[in-house]
Amino acid sequence: MSITRDCAQLLETAGRYHVHYGDRLANHLPMVLIALDKMGAGPERLQHAFDRSEPHLQLRPGSPVEELKDVDLCRNRDDLFPSALHYYERQLKQHGIAECLRRELPSLLPSIATAAFHGLIRTAYGIDARHLEEVAMGLAYWNLDYHTLSASSQRTPRPAAEVIAALAKQFSDIPLAPGNIADHMHAVTGQPGWMDTPIQPQQLSLEDIASVALTAYLGSKDFTLLHGVTGCHALRLILPYCRDREVALRYFWQGLVIAYLSTGPKIIQPVAPAENRHISQKQADIQNRAFNSDDDHVIKLAYSALEEFHYYGDSKYLQVFD
Repeated sequence: MSITRDCAQLLETAGRYHVHYGDRLANHLPMVLIALDKMGAGPERLQHAFDRSEPHLQLRPGSPVEELKDVDLCRNRDDLFPSALHYYERQLKQHGIAECLRRELPSLLPSIATAAFHGLIRTAYGIDARHLEEVAMGLAYWNLDYHTLSASSQRTPRPAAEVIAALAKQFSDIPLAPGNIADHMHAVTGQPGWMDTPIQPQQLSLEDIASVALTAYLGSKDFTLLHGVTGCHALRLILPYCRDREVALRYFWQGLVIAYLSTGPKIIQPVAPAENRHISQKQADIQNRAFNSDDDHVIKLAYSALEEFHYYGDSKYLQVFD
């Protein structure tokens, strides 16, 4: 289902704002508009989301500095953001969404966890909305905040869930670094013994990653791990356009592991599945929670929970606000 005209019009206006505001904070407005629209919010609710967000956003830089053949030159260069955005806009118009993504994603995947997965998430929401400008903005954001995370590529016979548990014991007390989520994650990679520790399961599927991401969030309710759930939803949306799914899965898994360890790591408590007789009511409650919230992360988490529940059929997604 495509987005409504009301959402498209607000996205057009929102497109004049930068992907950042303040001290490297993510501009969630376009993602919130798409999430609300996809969940069935009406025009008044969409307008409210726009009106409450607009005052703290910053206008994005103006005209492109130069025509680019190598967009990688714009990485971590805010002054070249207009050129990067222009590059992706041209690629999308020339090749369409699917072919553009097949061409551009391979060079971006090593930084899939950059900016707490927000470049990935914004790109995925643009794909979900079939909105070329939002896909371009997501890719330009991903490119702007291009940072990789160091880790061993060695594989272990342990399944994904056991890898997380073992790492929590091995790195049981990681000091919280100053800064934001991205800074906390980079601090993990500097821990003694980190680069010698295998973190990649021999077998790894999207379902494995989704299950670990959900279990970690439900069992800790940690804000960093919320991004694991919304990020995993985004991963599912971009996977059809990845030339090598395995590469995308393993880079995301690496980011998820590091995100978890950056929380301390927190203890993950077991969570029982919801009773089937409450499924319909829980879906309605999550939708209403999103419609009545002014918290961008609540809205995005609600959207991801409902979408992932519909895809996997796992009722634990309906417990994200319990």
